[in-house]
Amino acid sequence: MIFSVYLLKYWELLFRNYRGILSSNLVVDKVPRKKTFSRILVAIHESSKSEEKAIEYATRIAKDYDAVLVVLYVVRAHAKLGTVTPSHVIDLKKQAQAHITKILEKIQKHDEKDITVKIKTEIIASIKIAGAIVDYARDKRIDLILVGPRGRSKLKSFVLGSVTSDVVRLANCPVLTVR
Repeated sequence: MIFSVYLLKYWELLFRNYRGILSSNLVVDKVPRKKTFSRILVAIHESSKSEEKAIEYATRIAKDYDAVLVVLYVVRAHAKLGTVTPSHVIDLKKQAQAHITKILEKIQKHDEKDITVKIKTEIIASIKIAGAIVDYARDKRIDLILVGPRGRSKLKSFVLGSVTSDVVRLANCPVLTVR
């Protein structure tokens, strides 16, 4: 019994010394790491409460990572282009610009004085909203996409909206859905 206690103490002492040798010889790599998120996309395709939360989250993340926040408004284009008149397109663009202006005002109102967020806005039109969001993110090398769970079809509305589920499925970067 006494022998086993001494043996145990010997092994503890040996292990402590061994661990100390390992830790003293470690060389820490001091290569600067790439920031996790440098470009954050918040995709908007209709007005909702989840959109406001997504913008709020995106703003906070952009502040934390000193990232560029891209506000992308996607206008749903009609499949039959013959039914769309130029005045209708101009009205849709004006509505989108007014909506983005409201969003920017909200961001600036909540913005702290010492921390500013770099913001870029884009308006695009597409028949397939999810495809447009994913293509934009791929082309502009977006690091994170934030979307709300709206734009639901009846079949996919059990879990997420159809646009949101398609973005999650097709995107080549992380996607954060905000409820």
